[in-house]
Parts: sequence; structure tokens; C-alpha cells
Amino acid sequence: MMDSSRSAQRAVIQFLRAKGEHASQIYRRMIEVYGEQCLARCTIFRWCQRYKVGRVNIEDFPRPGQAHIVTNSDTISAVDELIRNTRKIAVELSISKRTNCASHNPQKA
Repeated sequence: MMDSSRSAQRAVIQFLRAKGEHASQIYRRMIEVYGEQCLARCTIFRWCQRYKVGRVNIEDFPRPGQAHIVTNSDTISAVDELIRNTRKIAVELSISKRTNCASHNPQKA
């Protein structure tokens, strides 16, 4: 079975672009191979442009706000402790969940 993942298709785009093929030629060839699983035409053209100007990586760059997975037990423990302390502070200062949420989401207050 053909690997139709985005990274596999980007590798094909990178290879064909390095061989001197134009985006429209690459798109036609990829449609023949991947069919409905093919990346969109505009996506292929965008990646061709990226490779043309020197990009070498086929993976996405990290984006702001993109979730990070933490599996380090020390970090998980530190976050748990921070949450517990925040709750204790809220109780000590008589701050309700509603007050706390309203300060972060003024449109919901």
C-alpha cells in the first residue's frame, strides 16, 4: 500500500522539485499516484515554493499555541502542585470560580 501521509507526499514534492519539475507537473503526477488522497493543488504549489527558496524540512514548523506533551514526572508533579496551591489561594482569599473565570473571560461575565 502506498504511503499517502502528508510528510510522504512532501518528500515526493521535494524530490521532484529538486529534479527541476514545476509545481503544475508535480501536481499532475501526484494526482495520478495518490488520487483522492493527494494534497490539494494549492498545498502542493505552496510546498514547491518553500523548497524553491531553500527549505529542506518536510515537517511542519511548530506553531504558537500548539500543544506540547509532557511526560516528565517531575514536570507533571510541579503542575499538579501549582494547581493545588492555586486552589488553596482561591479558598483563602474567598475567590469563587465564577470570579476567577470572569477575570479571564470578560465577555462571559
